[in-house]
Amino acid sequence: MKLSTDELDRITKFMLEAGKLKGIDRTGWVIHGVKRPEHVGDHSFSTALMSYIIALRMGLDAERCMAMALIHDIPEAKVGDIATRADEKNQTVNNFDKKALENKGMNEMKSLLDEESASRLCALWEELEMEKSQEARLVKQIDKLDYVLQLVAYSQELSDAAADEFLETAGKKITIPEVRYIYDKIKATLSDMRK
Repeated sequence: MKLSTDELDRITKFMLEAGKLKGIDRTGWVIHGVKRPEHVGDHSFSTALMSYIIALRMGLDAERCMAMALIHDIPEAKVGDIATRADEKNQTVNNFDKKALENKGMNEMKSLLDEESASRLCALWEELEMEKSQEARLVKQIDKLDYVLQLVAYSQELSDAAADEFLETAGKKITIPEVRYIYDKIKATLSDMRK
């Protein structure tokens, strides 16, 4: 099927906006003084790759997991990265308002696409946000696991207290045995690195 110039223009506008994720620093690392923090786009790539591999081995729909992981932070192209903290009182935006901002960002992003593409994008994002499937639950937990893996790269720049906060935040959410296993391994590796 040949795409119209209108469709191509919409895709171009969408990708120019989504491409901003490649330059938005992950706020959690900035808060803790990491000199060269990863960008949201880096995180989305890593989360998508890990989601695909683990879902494939678990017998889940790996392509769906990869797609959800790739788009999970799309609203941040409009609203920025709003860090989730172990204690919500330490967040700049509470979870309720964060959700509202992300919904607004997703609405702005989907408005750039044609109706069918926007509908599919939103359906995937909603499935993930509402954790409506095993795939969505897996991706949600791998989203948290990814920053635990990133802790290894930043371990020399972070205080023990900062590392513990990231571990606590993720640890509260990670319950799938396969994901928890990797979390526990990384936690032990970080503990060994601190000695």
